[in-house]
Parts: sequence; structure tokens; C-alpha cells
Amino acid sequence: MYQSQFELGHVALNVKNLELQSLYYQQVLGMTVLEQTDQQVDLGVGQTLLLRLLKTERPEAVKDSYGLYHFALLLPSRKDLGQLFNYLIANQVPLVGASDHDYSEAIYLEDTEGNGIEVYQDRPMSGWDVREDGRIVGDTRPIAEQELYDLGQGVALPYRLPQGTRMGHVHLSVKNSGASSRFYQDLLGVTDKFRLPSAVWLASGDYHHHLAVNQWAGQNLADRESDLPGLAYYTIYYDQADLFTATVKRAEGMGLELTSDEKEVSLLTTDGILLKLFLR
Repeated sequence: MYQSQFELGHVALNVKNLELQSLYYQQVLGMTVLEQTDQQVDLGVGQTLLLRLLKTERPEAVKDSYGLYHFALLLPSRKDLGQLFNYLIANQVPLVGASDHDYSEAIYLEDTEGNGIEVYQDRPMSGWDVREDGRIVGDTRPIAEQELYDLGQGVALPYRLPQGTRMGHVHLSVKNSGASSRFYQDLLGVTDKFRLPSAVWLASGDYHHHLAVNQWAGQNLADRESDLPGLAYYTIYYDQADLFTATVKRAEGMGLELTSDEKEVSLLTTDGILLKLFLR
């Protein structure tokens, strides 16, 4: 198991059609409803909250503004990924893509409003391409489709995400990936694990990435606003009070405006993206 100062928690999305989006995540990804009201649906696995859907009346499209590129659900095993792949193929669910990154294998989708989703499984760390300076180099090539499909045969219905599924990483769409990378390194103490001129992958400890930022959408999107369709906020959880406090102090030192109580802090990051920090 990798070492890290924090864990990614749930992601919250502003959605225009709360009922349809809730059905998508239940029927396509096999999440279960944990709580719901007329304005909000909490979805997850067991008692673990993975996704919060918040109703918005704003008409804009998700891709009109910076925010989420995709959130990424980490499955416990390769067989789990194969079973999801089987289920998606059997039900003719459109895929955005599927890639082998060396350190992981991933399936990519979009929900009914265009929010990006990755579902992946990590290969054993012993097989990752870890360089002497700590950088972790991946690749992007086609997955072994038939092998993965065969591995996942016999999936139980109705399909449900397996116990142990959690938020593996969050990939953000930003105006300037270099500036955003520096911001997150200063705020969260993450390190640059891999970079391209237009994107950076960042992690705490020895993971391949907890966050990624890219500027692939160009320089002319709108900044995030609290009720725009798409990413409402994402969350990070700390188990150690000293690490939580150190992050809050770094945020204060950077001049960021914080909304806080004893164990929860909200702050705006680059391009108006909201981040919530929690102490468990």
C-alpha cells in the first residue's frame, strides 16, 4: 500500500436533471443511494459516500467552464474492472475510451451531462516505472480488451460497484497547468510525478497521482461559480490533526480566503474551483 498524507473523498457535481443523473450512476455504475432530497442525492458503495449530486437551475454546459476533467473511482482488483467492462459492453454503454497506463488500467465514460468519469484498477506498485527522483512514468496504450472481458465473465446482476471502491484521484481542467501545479504543490505539499507541457500529475507520498491538472480545453473558458453545472467541489480527508493544521496554515500563508469550523475548511483554488478539507 502506498504512503500518503491524505485521501481523496467524495466529489460533488451540480446537475440540471437530478433524477436522470441519479439513475445514470445507479444503473450504469452500480452506485447505491445513501440519502436523497428534492435538491440532493448522495451515492456510494455500502456506507461510503463517493458522489454528491446537487440540483442547479443554471443552463450552461459542463464544458463551458473550468473544473472537472474527470473523477476517478479506484476498484479493488482487476477482476472488478473486468466485471464492470463486461457489464458496460453487454448493455451497450458508450465509452469515451479505455487505456493501459502501465501503473493502471482504466475505462473512461461521461455521464448524461458530460461530466468525465474514470474507473480504474492499479497494478502492483512493484511493477511501476518509478525513477530515482520519485517520478512515476506511465503510458497510454489500448487495454487488453479480450483478456479483461474474459476475466470479468459471470458478473452478478443487478450490477453493483464492489465494496472497497474509493475515490482514487481527481483530474481538473484549468487555464494554466503550470500555475495550477505550483499552487497545489504549495498548498497540499504534493509533488510533481509526471508532466507534459500542457498537463501535470501530482501526488502525496509515493502514489502515481491524487490530482492532475490540464489546460487542454484552452484559455477562454469561464471560471467556476458555485452553482454552475459540473464540479461543485471535491474533498480531501486527513487522519492526522497535525497534517490537517499544516495545510490550513499554508492556505492562510498563501492569502487564501477560508471558510472553516474545527474539522472542515473550504477554500477556492485556481480558476474558482472549490476544495473542502476534512479532519476525520
